[in-house]
Amino acid sequence: MNYWYLWFIIIICVLLPAARARKLRQARIARKNRIKRQKGDHIMNELIKNYIDKEVIVYTSSSSGVTGTVTKIEDNWVELEDKNSHKQIVNTDYVSRIQEYPRNKKGKKKLVVT
Repeated sequence: MNYWYLWFIIIICVLLPAARARKLRQARIARKNRIKRQKGDHIMNELIKNYIDKEVIVYTSSSSGVTGTVTKIEDNWVELEDKNSHKQIVNTDYVSRIQEYPRNKKGKKKLVVT
C-alpha cells in the first residue's frame, strides 16, 4: 500500500483522457452532421421515406431503440407513433439503423392443435 499514489496517478491518466476523447468524438460527429445539414444532404430522409406507415425499430447513435410506426418525415425529423398513440420525434442525424419490425415473418410455422 506504499504505492497507492502511483495507482491513483495511473487511473487519472487513463480515465480522464478517455472521457475527454468520447466528448470530442461526439462533438466531431455533431459538427459533421451540422455541415451535412447546411449542404442539404438528407440521405437518411430519403431512405426512411420507404418505411412510412410501417412499424419499425429505429436505433440511434446512443444504442437505444425506438419502436413505432413512421407517420411522417420532415426536414431532419421522423415522427413515430406507438401502439398507444404516443408520438415520438427522432432526429435523423443520430439514426444509425432502421429495421422493419419483425412480426409474422414468412417461413415461421405456427403450431396448430386440432
